[in-house]
Amino acid sequence: MAVSAWRRRFLLDVWAEPRAVDGLPRILRARVRDMSTDDTTFVGSIAEIEAVLDRSLDDGGITPRRWERS
Repeated sequence: MAVSAWRRRFLLDVWAEPRAVDGLPRILRARVRDMSTDDTTFVGSIAEIEAVLDRSLDDGGITPRRWERS
């Protein structure tokens, strides 16, 4: 498969959950949905979002690679 033909779309939902104890910072959570496969992954950090995208790139055979602004 040519790299130019590879394309995936993701939907990212992010929300802040309140804590049981007042004054503690809210916990950020997110859901990453692969629109091509309808797979959904719940994550709790930017690193986990990156891991989901990396797995998708790996599965698509996009290696080696680098982000434009890394």
